[in-house]
Amino acid sequence: MLAIITGTIRPSQKMKQLVLRDENERFKQYEEGLRFLLESRAFSKVIFCENSGFGAEKLSCLIDMVSGKDMELELLSFQGDVEKACTHGKGYGEGEIMKYVFSHSRLILGEPFFVKITGRLKVDNIGKMVKHLDPENTYFNIPNRTKRDIYDTRIYGMPCAQFKKLFMDIYTQVMDEQGIFLESVYTQVIRDNKINITNFPHYPRITGISGSGGSVYGYTEWKCKIRDIFSKVNVYRVK
Repeated sequence: MLAIITGTIRPSQKMKQLVLRDENERFKQYEEGLRFLLESRAFSKVIFCENSGFGAEKLSCLIDMVSGKDMELELLSFQGDVEKACTHGKGYGEGEIMKYVFSHSRLILGEPFFVKITGRLKVDNIGKMVKHLDPENTYFNIPNRTKRDIYDTRIYGMPCAQFKKLFMDIYTQVMDEQGIFLESVYTQVIRDNKINITNFPHYPRITGISGSGGSVYGYTEWKCKIRDIFSKVNVYRVK
Protein backbone atom coordinates (compact mmCIF):
# COMPACT_ATOMS: atom_id res chain seq x y z
CA MET A 1 0.00 0.00 0.00
CA LEU A 2 1.10 3.56 -0.78
CA ALA A 3 1.33 6.54 1.57
CA ILE A 4 1.74 10.16 0.45
CA ILE A 5 3.23 12.46 3.10
CA THR A 6 2.89 16.20 2.48
CA GLY A 7 5.08 18.94 3.91
CA THR A 8 6.48 22.45 3.78
CA ILE A 9 9.89 22.64 5.42
CA ARG A 10 10.76 26.28 4.71
CA PRO A 11 7.48 28.26 4.71
CA SER A 12 7.30 31.75 3.28
CA GLN A 13 7.36 34.56 5.84
CA LYS A 14 4.33 35.95 4.00
CA MET A 15 2.20 32.92 4.84
CA LYS A 16 -0.56 33.87 7.25
CA GLN A 17 -2.04 31.69 10.02
CA LEU A 18 1.23 29.89 10.64
CA VAL A 19 2.63 29.53 14.14
CA LEU A 20 5.60 27.24 13.55
CA ARG A 21 7.95 28.92 11.06
CA ASP A 22 11.42 27.77 12.11
CA GLU A 23 12.68 25.56 9.29
CA ASN A 24 15.09 23.64 11.50
CA GLU A 25 12.34 22.65 13.91
CA ARG A 26 9.99 21.83 11.05
CA PHE A 27 12.64 19.68 9.38
CA LYS A 28 13.26 17.84 12.64
CA GLN A 29 9.55 17.10 13.03
CA TYR A 30 9.20 15.90 9.43
CA GLU A 31 12.20 13.62 9.86
CA GLU A 32 10.84 12.19 13.11
CA GLY A 33 7.43 11.65 11.54
CA LEU A 34 8.90 9.86 8.55
CA ARG A 35 11.09 7.66 10.72
CA PHE A 36 8.09 6.69 12.80
CA LEU A 37 6.06 5.84 9.70
CA LEU A 38 8.84 3.80 8.13
CA GLU A 39 9.45 1.91 11.37
CA SER A 40 5.75 1.04 11.53
CA ARG A 41 6.08 -0.78 8.18
CA ALA A 42 2.42 0.01 7.54
CA PHE A 43 3.15 0.81 3.88
CA SER A 44 5.26 -0.81 1.19
CA LYS A 45 5.67 2.53 -0.60
CA VAL A 46 6.07 5.98 0.93
CA ILE A 47 6.27 9.26 -0.96
CA PHE A 48 7.34 12.40 0.92
CA CYS A 49 6.81 15.61 -1.03
CA GLU A 50 7.45 19.15 0.17
CA ASN A 51 6.75 22.40 -1.68
CA SER A 52 9.25 24.97 -0.36
CA GLY A 53 12.22 24.05 -2.55
CA PHE A 54 14.16 23.01 0.56
CA GLY A 55 15.48 19.93 -1.18
CA ALA A 56 15.30 16.31 -0.10
CA GLU A 57 19.02 15.61 0.29
CA LYS A 58 19.03 15.90 4.09
CA LEU A 59 16.39 13.18 4.30
CA SER A 60 18.18 10.77 1.99
CA CYS A 61 19.58 8.89 5.00
CA LEU A 62 16.08 7.54 5.53
CA ILE A 63 16.33 5.56 2.31
CA ASP A 64 18.76 3.27 4.13
CA MET A 65 15.97 2.44 6.59
CA VAL A 66 13.90 0.74 3.90
CA SER A 67 16.74 -1.05 2.17
CA GLY A 68 16.14 -4.80 2.16
CA LYS A 69 12.75 -4.47 3.89
CA ASP A 70 10.41 -4.74 0.87
CA MET A 71 9.74 -1.02 1.18
CA GLU A 72 10.39 1.96 -1.08
CA LEU A 73 10.80 5.62 -0.17
CA GLU A 74 10.65 8.46 -2.66
CA LEU A 75 11.65 12.00 -1.66
CA LEU A 76 10.35 14.92 -3.73
CA SER A 77 10.90 18.65 -3.33
CA PHE A 78 9.80 21.55 -5.53
CA GLN A 79 9.10 25.25 -5.27
CA GLY A 80 5.40 25.90 -5.20
CA ASP A 81 3.65 29.13 -6.14
CA VAL A 82 4.32 31.18 -3.00
CA GLU A 83 2.20 34.16 -4.02
CA LYS A 84 -0.89 32.07 -4.71
CA ALA A 85 -0.40 30.00 -1.59
CA CYS A 86 -0.18 33.17 0.48
CA THR A 87 -3.30 34.56 -1.21
CA HIS A 88 -5.38 31.39 -1.05
CA GLY A 89 -4.04 29.75 2.12
CA LYS A 90 -2.32 26.58 3.29
CA GLY A 91 -4.78 24.26 1.57
CA TYR A 92 -3.70 25.66 -1.78
CA GLY A 93 -0.14 24.61 -1.06
CA GLU A 94 -1.24 21.13 -0.06
CA GLY A 95 -3.21 20.83 -3.28
CA GLU A 96 -0.11 21.81 -5.24
CA ILE A 97 1.83 19.06 -3.49
CA MET A 98 -0.73 16.39 -4.33
CA LYS A 99 -0.84 17.46 -7.96
CA TYR A 100 2.96 17.43 -8.13
CA VAL A 101 3.06 13.90 -6.72
CA PHE A 102 0.57 12.63 -9.28
CA SER A 103 2.51 14.35 -12.07
CA HIS A 104 6.09 13.52 -11.06
CA SER A 105 6.24 10.51 -8.72
CA ARG A 106 7.58 7.21 -10.00
CA LEU A 107 6.17 5.21 -7.09
CA ILE A 108 2.59 6.25 -7.75
CA LEU A 109 2.61 4.84 -11.27
CA GLY A 110 0.21 1.93 -11.52
CA GLU A 111 -0.92 2.24 -7.89
CA PRO A 112 -4.69 1.84 -7.43
CA PHE A 113 -5.00 3.47 -4.00
CA PHE A 114 -3.21 5.81 -1.60
CA VAL A 115 -3.41 7.08 1.96
CA LYS A 116 -2.44 10.71 2.47
CA ILE A 117 -1.00 11.88 5.80
CA THR A 118 -0.02 15.41 6.74
CA GLY A 119 3.69 15.51 7.54
CA ARG A 120 5.03 16.26 11.06
CA LEU A 121 2.07 14.38 12.56
CA LYS A 122 2.27 10.85 13.88
CA VAL A 123 -0.61 8.40 13.69
CA ASP A 124 0.24 6.00 16.48
CA ASN A 125 -2.06 3.23 15.28
CA ILE A 126 -1.40 3.64 11.56
CA GLY A 127 -0.64 -0.07 11.11
CA LYS A 128 -4.04 -1.12 12.42
CA MET A 129 -5.80 1.64 10.51
CA VAL A 130 -4.59 0.57 7.06
CA LYS A 131 -4.29 -3.18 7.52
CA HIS A 132 -7.71 -4.05 6.11
CA LEU A 133 -8.47 -1.11 3.81
CA ASP A 134 -10.39 -1.82 0.61
CA PRO A 135 -8.69 -0.04 -2.35
CA GLU A 136 -12.09 0.57 -3.92
CA ASN A 137 -13.40 2.58 -0.96
CA THR A 138 -12.95 6.22 0.03
CA TYR A 139 -11.88 6.77 3.63
CA PHE A 140 -12.42 9.96 5.62
CA ASN A 141 -13.22 10.83 9.22
CA ILE A 142 -14.58 14.04 10.64
CA PRO A 143 -12.00 16.11 12.62
CA ASN A 144 -13.81 15.43 15.90
CA ARG A 145 -17.23 14.29 17.04
CA THR A 146 -18.52 17.86 17.52
CA LYS A 147 -17.52 19.10 14.06
CA ARG A 148 -19.71 17.24 11.61
CA ASP A 149 -19.86 19.65 8.64
CA ILE A 150 -16.42 18.90 7.11
CA TYR A 151 -14.10 15.95 6.59
CA ASP A 152 -10.62 15.76 8.08
CA THR A 153 -7.84 16.12 5.50
CA ARG A 154 -4.97 15.32 7.88
CA ILE A 155 -5.40 11.67 6.91
CA TYR A 156 -7.62 10.15 4.24
CA GLY A 157 -7.49 7.41 1.62
CA MET A 158 -9.03 6.89 -1.80
CA PRO A 159 -8.53 5.31 -5.23
CA CYS A 160 -5.95 7.18 -7.31
CA ALA A 161 -8.28 7.39 -10.31
CA GLN A 162 -10.96 9.10 -8.20
CA PHE A 163 -8.50 11.65 -6.86
CA LYS A 164 -7.23 12.52 -10.32
CA LYS A 165 -10.75 12.90 -11.69
CA LEU A 166 -12.46 14.81 -8.88
CA PHE A 167 -9.95 16.21 -6.38
CA MET A 168 -6.65 17.00 -8.07
CA ASP A 169 -7.46 20.52 -9.30
CA ILE A 170 -10.10 21.55 -6.77
CA TYR A 171 -7.54 23.15 -4.42
CA THR A 172 -7.65 26.30 -6.57
CA GLN A 173 -11.01 27.09 -4.94
CA VAL A 174 -9.43 27.39 -1.48
CA MET A 175 -9.64 30.88 0.03
CA ASP A 176 -8.86 30.78 3.74
CA GLU A 177 -9.74 34.41 4.44
CA GLN A 178 -13.25 33.76 3.12
CA GLY A 179 -13.62 30.60 5.20
CA ILE A 180 -13.22 28.30 2.20
CA PHE A 181 -10.71 25.78 3.49
CA LEU A 182 -9.42 22.65 1.80
CA GLU A 183 -11.57 20.56 4.15
CA SER A 184 -14.75 22.34 3.05
CA VAL A 185 -13.79 22.13 -0.63
CA TYR A 186 -13.17 18.38 -0.41
CA THR A 187 -16.41 17.90 1.53
CA GLN A 188 -18.36 19.70 -1.19
CA VAL A 189 -16.82 17.46 -3.86
CA ILE A 190 -17.90 14.43 -1.86
CA ARG A 191 -21.44 15.78 -1.55
CA ASP A 192 -21.75 16.90 -5.17
CA ASN A 193 -20.59 13.53 -6.48
CA LYS A 194 -22.46 11.48 -3.86
CA ILE A 195 -19.27 9.63 -2.91
CA ASN A 196 -19.89 6.95 -0.32
CA ILE A 197 -17.56 7.59 2.60
CA THR A 198 -16.19 4.89 4.88
CA ASN A 199 -14.54 5.66 8.22
CA PHE A 200 -11.14 4.17 8.86
CA PRO A 201 -11.70 0.84 10.67
CA HIS A 202 -9.80 2.18 13.69
CA TYR A 203 -10.08 5.72 15.00
CA PRO A 204 -6.82 7.61 14.26
CA ARG A 205 -4.54 8.24 17.26
CA ILE A 206 -2.92 11.47 16.06
CA THR A 207 -0.12 13.21 17.94
CA GLY A 208 1.90 16.29 17.03
CA ILE A 209 1.52 20.04 16.75
CA SER A 210 -0.59 22.00 14.29
CA GLY A 211 1.65 24.27 12.22
CA SER A 212 -1.13 26.79 11.70
CA GLY A 213 -2.84 27.13 15.06
CA GLY A 214 -0.18 25.61 17.27
CA SER A 215 -2.67 23.17 18.80
CA VAL A 216 -1.19 20.05 20.37
CA TYR A 217 -2.83 16.88 19.11
CA GLY A 218 -3.28 14.05 21.55
CA TYR A 219 -5.78 11.42 22.62
CA THR A 220 -7.06 9.33 25.51
CA GLU A 221 -6.82 5.63 24.71
CA TRP A 222 -9.98 4.44 26.47
CA LYS A 223 -12.02 7.06 24.62
CA CYS A 224 -10.45 6.00 21.35
CA LYS A 225 -11.43 2.38 22.01
CA ILE A 226 -15.05 3.51 22.12
CA ARG A 227 -14.50 5.55 18.96
CA ASP A 228 -13.08 2.44 17.29
CA ILE A 229 -16.51 0.86 17.68
CA PHE A 230 -18.23 3.90 16.22
CA SER A 231 -15.73 3.98 13.34
CA LYS A 232 -16.60 0.41 12.39
CA VAL A 233 -20.23 1.45 11.83
CA ASN A 234 -19.37 4.73 10.03
CA VAL A 235 -20.60 7.13 12.70
CA TYR A 236 -17.92 9.74 11.91
CA ARG A 237 -19.39 11.12 8.72
CA VAL A 238 -20.61 14.57 7.71
CA LYS A 239 -24.26 15.12 8.50
